[in-house]
Amino acid sequence: MTWRRGTLLWVLTGGYALALVTASLLPSGEGPLGGWDAAFTPDVQDALHLPAYAGLVVLVSAALATRVRLKVAGTVWVALACVGLGVMMECCQAFIPGRTCSLKDGLVNAAGAVLGAVGSLIWQRRRRARPLVVGDGAAPGKATGLADR
Repeated sequence: MTWRRGTLLWVLTGGYALALVTASLLPSGEGPLGGWDAAFTPDVQDALHLPAYAGLVVLVSAALATRVRLKVAGTVWVALACVGLGVMMECCQAFIPGRTCSLKDGLVNAAGAVLGAVGSLIWQRRRRARPLVVGDGAAPGKATGLADR
């Protein structure tokens, strides 16, 4: 991956994380900033936690993979950090008008992070096992995996 593509992925990841934190901390209901979530029923809002945190883990893992070779332990640490963020957001919501701290939401955040970690690990494994195209430095007629380098 080129430097520019890696940087673009980091910017995208930071923007996604900022949007997630902002959506988690905006007041709900009446008020100057409230009402933004009126388009979503509470059930839909609850269902959005899972893909939101799965996406965060996938993006952070992919961004880290542009700089270092991310192994299983690294992906687990990314997932744990995202679970920590989800718990922190739920605790902060206890102090925001119209929002509540919810154990169920925290557990769904954690489930999303685990799901994202599993998806990221599958993606990393397939990426490493993908055969290289002839002309990339491999001997003619011989395709090698990235792990063979």
